[in-house]
Amino acid sequence: MDKKTEKDILKICIFITLANLPFITMTQQIGTDTFLDSFENPNHYNYLKFTPLAEDSYIQNEDYILLQRSSHPDFSVSKEDIVVYYKDGKGLCCNKIYNVDSNLPIKKYYTVGCTSYNNKPIYEHNILGKIVGIVDDNIWNSLSIKTWETSINNLNIRALFTDN
Repeated sequence: MDKKTEKDILKICIFITLANLPFITMTQQIGTDTFLDSFENPNHYNYLKFTPLAEDSYIQNEDYILLQRSSHPDFSVSKEDIVVYYKDGKGLCCNKIYNVDSNLPIKKYYTVGCTSYNNKPIYEHNILGKIVGIVDDNIWNSLSIKTWETSINNLNIRALFTDN
């Protein structure tokens, strides 16, 4: 193999590595299963820069969160999940679930840190989704998130085989 061919192969390897760095970062941040599921169900995931409106919210910083929407086919909430929900009169809030009361036809969820809400339960219709990843707000993570968001909608395998 001559020197030019070796240089070309090295350039291709460097390009492939650099092109995949945002995806490697996202896989590391949210996990392989969630990363792959986001390509299968792209309309059920959102990255949001979460600004808590309630003072007792689980997330206090303006971090990026990966939200699995409650419309996801496999959506379920259990103890220790962090959910984003609408709090009557307070706006959006996110807290960790510490108890699920499913004895009635309508499930009730109790969250940690609901001192200002008098520990009232939240209901399924109030839950927007659950947080499956929290990512620090920095330039590299922002770039990786934007690359990931663009790719789940434009590089979707189903999109290659449908007329939509």
